This record gives sequence, structure tokens and C-alpha cells, in this order.
Amino acid sequence: MTSKRIAVGIVALGVMSGAAGFAAAGATVQDASSPHDKLAVWAGHWKIHAETKETLFGHAKTLDFDNQCSFSPHGAFMVCENLSLQSDPDNGRISNDVSLLYYSDVDKTFKYTDVHPEGGPHEEVTYVDGNVWTRPIDIPRPGGGVANARFVYNFVSPNKRLARFEISTDKGARWTLVTEFVGTKER
Repeated sequence: MTSKRIAVGIVALGVMSGAAGFAAAGATVQDASSPHDKLAVWAGHWKIHAETKETLFGHAKTLDFDNQCSFSPHGAFMVCENLSLQSDPDNGRISNDVSLLYYSDVDKTFKYTDVHPEGGPHEEVTYVDGNVWTRPIDIPRPGGGVANARFVYNFVSPNKRLARFEISTDKGARWTLVTEFVGTKER
């Protein structure tokens, strides 16, 4: 599995960990159970603290992120700009990327797309169960095949979200916690 894909995923989770709470000004009023309202949980300006564990997938470290999410001007997309507040010790770079969340009326699923300067977009289906959003991904392994990974975001209150990044090498029978995130909404 490539450390670049893991690092990109961890950064993406970190920056997305902070979003929750309010709809942007100008967004239309929707039914409480509408996909638009479910996306609104990501909106806001968040500070995120990430703690990566010492595992076979990476070394222990902490990182902090600034995450700002709002609806696009016409309200169909949640757009999040993500910025690491210090260099990643693994690659020495500041991360600055964009994430796009939306609901597809065609296949009735939520989609999550990351765009990073070091590589094109990555899109995954995201599953929503109440306040928990789960985004499964496949990570290529160096010897061939893939490892399963997932980001699990738990919106515990309008101003706080807990998240984790986990990897499984046995098709989901066991999961290794790689990184935990705490997002606190500033506004």
C-alpha cells in the first residue's frame, strides 16, 4: 500500500473532520430529511486536531488543520477548503486541498471527492446512518491487491465531530485504527 495514498487520505480526513453545523447564507430551506440538509452538517469553519498512531501503516504524529466548508452558490454542493497548519513530518509539505460533497439523484448516494495538488480527483460513495458518515476506500498494496480503508465521521454535536481513519488487510474482519481526529467548530 502506498504511503502517499494513506497520507493523502489522512490529510483529507483531517480537514474534513472539522465541518458541521450551519447552512451557508442564501441556501434554500429544505425538508429536514433532505440530502441538502444532511450535507449542511459539514458547513462551518473548523479547527481539527489529528493524532496518528504508531502502526505498520505509519509513525505516530500529530497535525492540526484549518477547514472551511460552505454550500456552493446554487446550493447543490458542499465545498471544503482544507489547510494543514504545519508541515507533515513525513513529506515536509503543507497540505492544501479541496473536497466536494454532494448527493447524486441518479444513484441516490452521497459522493465525496478530494482534489489534491499532487494528484487528480478521488471520488468515493459515502454512506450516511444518522450522524455517522462512512467513506470506504481501497488502497493499492505494494505487492498487489488492495487494502480496505475507511473514514468514519461521527457528528456528536453541532460544534464537534469525532472521526477516525482505519485500515483492514483482511477484507474488513479486523480494522486497525491509524488516525483519530477531533474537529471543533469555530463559527
